[in-house]
Amino acid sequence: MSKKKSIIILSIITVLFLFLLLFTIPLNGQDSFQVADTDYDFYWIFKGIDLGIDLKGGIYAEYECYRDDNQEVSDDDIAGAISNLKDLLYDKGYSEALVEEVTHSGNKYVRVEVAGLQDTESLMNLIGDSATLTFRDEEGTTKMTGTGNIETCAIAYDNDDGYYLALQFNSQGATEFAKVTEEMVGKVLYIYIDDEQLMAPKVNQAITGGKASITGNFTYEECYNYQVKIQAGITSVKFRLNTCETVSASLGEEAFTLSLIAAAIGIGVICLFLCLIYRGMGLAASCALIIYTELLIILLAIVPWVELTLNGIAGVILSIGMAVDANVIIFERIKEVKTTGGANRMIPSAVAGGFKSAFSTILDANITTIIGAIIMLIFGSASIKSFALTLLIGIILSLFTAIFITRVFINCFMAFDDENEKFFGLQNCIPQDAAENA
Repeated sequence: MSKKKSIIILSIITVLFLFLLLFTIPLNGQDSFQVADTDYDFYWIFKGIDLGIDLKGGIYAEYECYRDDNQEVSDDDIAGAISNLKDLLYDKGYSEALVEEVTHSGNKYVRVEVAGLQDTESLMNLIGDSATLTFRDEEGTTKMTGTGNIETCAIAYDNDDGYYLALQFNSQGATEFAKVTEEMVGKVLYIYIDDEQLMAPKVNQAITGGKASITGNFTYEECYNYQVKIQAGITSVKFRLNTCETVSASLGEEAFTLSLIAAAIGIGVICLFLCLIYRGMGLAASCALIIYTELLIILLAIVPWVELTLNGIAGVILSIGMAVDANVIIFERIKEVKTTGGANRMIPSAVAGGFKSAFSTILDANITTIIGAIIMLIFGSASIKSFALTLLIGIILSLFTAIFITRVFINCFMAFDDENEKFFGLQNCIPQDAAENA
């Protein structure tokens, strides 16, 4: 690589980095700034990172599920209630809210975590009452409710229709549903959970036997999702507050600030260590690590599933450690190639051999970590998933920066002087043949 080409590459990387940096850090101390004389507000990339309840503050509560008819709440009832609560919170803008089933001393509860709320009343107003199943006509008029009229909703299968939903009405519901379907033969009957349209099957004939089938070429997963929602809508599962705790926004902000300070100090110490031990190669790795940090912030802001928590920050820090570890492996392999390659082994040849030798080792080590992160994402709890997702993003990005970005910087440095062993920290790599002759 020529000096001119090296200068161009380094200049482009510097300009791009500074450009991204200007749109990442909140220079005005606010979440956004107004663009010129327009009505458009640009939100700093850093402020686009969704924070979890332990950083942003909020409320979490555990609710006991019960039914007005004093019957035992089944697992299907709880699954349906959780499904409807997730949809409700998502529709109201709380896309990162957590709703899950927990068990204490043999009793089952529904745990709800919502960042940004600070009191129980706000949470109860947000959740509202239990979901209600209604049948409506095309004008939106409610023709019938499911509560008190439908006994069960089950998944069934036959060769002609595949998976379908089988509704079983009680005596009162059978009479009422027969009247409704008789009036709506040939028309669409809309099924709603609260104000959310669930499905819109066509009534082919009056249903008088107390049983109804809802078909639609469903997969099993689609049928299951409909089934749990309908089951929750017909059993009137209600919530009784068991425990409730709030996380102060000021405490969360303090924890976030301290985490950022710790991360900045850690990256600074790592860069200093790399430069002292590996000289020019360490400088290249430090530049790559700074770019890695910038790109990681951008990814955490734009990947829709990320909600940064303290556990997630731990995943970020661990991925930074993995990125440094990859660079150390590469540099040690370069030294090894330089030492074993003979007295005439040049620095560019040693660098190429070191990267090639280290590639398989780095790839194997990171793939095992990626597999572990994926497993935690699938089977882990919410806090574990936050850690796993940030770790997964960080590991994939660290592979890119260690293998490609670091090499670009080293190649650019070699364009200015590819014989200066002291600058690249290779002055102590005495070739074996020279050592033997000595």
